[in-house]
Amino acid sequence: MRRPPALPVLLLTAALAAGCGGGGDAAKPKTTAPLADAPKASTPAPTPRPVVVTVDKKRRTVSTTGKTVLEVLTQAGIELGPYDLVAPPRESTAGRTIKVVRLLSKPVTKTVAVEPPTIKKKSSKVPPFSEKELRKGKPGLTVVQTAYVQRRGKKVKVVLSSKVKRKPVARILGVGPQSAAGGSAARLNWAGLAKCESGGNPRAVNPAGYYGLYQFSMQTWTSVGGSGKPSDASAGEQTYRAQLLYNKVNGRWQGQWPNCGKFLFS
Repeated sequence: MRRPPALPVLLLTAALAAGCGGGGDAAKPKTTAPLADAPKASTPAPTPRPVVVTVDKKRRTVSTTGKTVLEVLTQAGIELGPYDLVAPPRESTAGRTIKVVRLLSKPVTKTVAVEPPTIKKKSSKVPPFSEKELRKGKPGLTVVQTAYVQRRGKKVKVVLSSKVKRKPVARILGVGPQSAAGGSAARLNWAGLAKCESGGNPRAVNPAGYYGLYQFSMQTWTSVGGSGKPSDASAGEQTYRAQLLYNKVNGRWQGQWPNCGKFLFS
């Protein structure tokens, strides 16, 4: 038997290879073109919001998109002077309200002494109708900031802020008893005696050397604890010491008020 020729087999093999894409370049996959970037969404414009602006106590509401205090004021057409006070501060984030105080001068800060108050307390250890310092006072300190502003067409100095640095310590003054001397003397008619002796005038002065409601001599006044002139003491103290005198002489009023003493019993 004869063998079939080899040529047809070779042709078939080549045909199959060509049909299956056996070439070097033909086997590579095709390159896909890159996709274009998606268009970016546009940023929405900021929404205006209301802000209350007060300039020297005059309020107005502005619609603004400003983020900082200064941006809000700029959009509102409010120009700031070099010394104007702004709250909140100019570069801070703006809230719902802004306050502006117009100043004509740079603020000045000083520490001011504050005089201590005097507190009076009754004390049985202090002589009647007299006073004694029981505790010294100490002044306080306050930090005060001032500046000049325009008010009704005039330049006026105002206090911008005041802060207590140290509270004052009160001075305590002891006050002796202010009541009558007591005993039977307190029940007598001292107003009647005073009317006769001095016309009821606690400041009356007799050139002969007698003073006050009951015309004390200086020697007698001192003997019952008085100091200074009787006419300089209060009417209450003069009566108190007149009653002390009555008790001291055991009711012998004739040697003290020979002409007017009888009115003590009227």
